[in-house]
Amino acid sequence: MTRPDVERLRQCVRRAPVHQLLVHPRGFALDPQRALTPRIEARLLSYGAARTRYLRRQATCRSLDALTALGAPQRHCAECALRPQCTTQLRLDLIVERHAWRLLLEHTAAKHFLDYQARLHRRAIALEDIIHRITVINRGSWGELRFSDSPQT
Repeated sequence: MTRPDVERLRQCVRRAPVHQLLVHPRGFALDPQRALTPRIEARLLSYGAARTRYLRRQATCRSLDALTALGAPQRHCAECALRPQCTTQLRLDLIVERHAWRLLLEHTAAKHFLDYQARLHRRAIALEDIIHRITVINRGSWGELRFSDSPQT
């Protein structure tokens, strides 16, 4: 896939409904009628900073750019008194099985992704040029994500 193709996909994803990709200890929940998928192959369209404020495990405020709240562009994260309660995240916009997904990474998963990105950079491989394999490692009560480049055919 060429870079202009990736840009067209990015524009489509901005307009299309994007589903939140949920991670469970045994895999990804891509479809409620299907078993959890322990590994996916995805095309990465974009990534960036995000933040979410949780109250009793429910998201009460979210920013997909870590600058302004979703649905309330007048609310700026930098000026918010509740900002210390937010969880910093890394947002990945992906295409998995021809559907647009958003994956929000916290702490360890974000570190694994940034390490993976650095390895690709050292090999002079652009993130948008390859298919990525994301695997869930079962850690009991949570799923740890690992990133690798998928073998190209």
